[in-house]
Amino acid sequence: MARDDLGRLIAMSGDDIEALQWETTDSPGVFRKTLWQYGDVTLRLIKVDEGYVNPEHAHHAAHHHILVLSGESTMVGKRVGPGSYVYIPPTVPHAVTDVSAGGCTFFYTYRPLEHAHRESPLDSEHGGV
Repeated sequence: MARDDLGRLIAMSGDDIEALQWETTDSPGVFRKTLWQYGDVTLRLIKVDEGYVNPEHAHHAAHHHILVLSGESTMVGKRVGPGSYVYIPPTVPHAVTDVSAGGCTFFYTYRPLEHAHRESPLDSEHGGV
């Protein structure tokens, strides 16, 4: 069952996040901690252990934003480490491979495509960008 964190105040310290249990996934050596979720929109930490991969896959109707927190790996053909940012648009195949010693941990968002564009004040403030 999906969580419904919309409108719920959440403030977690690093110790609070550390205390959350890593959840297993369908891929061996790949674990997650869900920080926030509403419907299909999810914010998580992902950890890929050394010697494992998050196999190639594509999301045909969702965006990923990724910020690497620790360790190194290869994502979309580029070596990334702490502080690196990766944006993966819908339909782009991606995997996490060549994980460094100690594993690789990253924060990511999974955001499905909106069915209709909602007008925002930012559209005019920032030239629609």
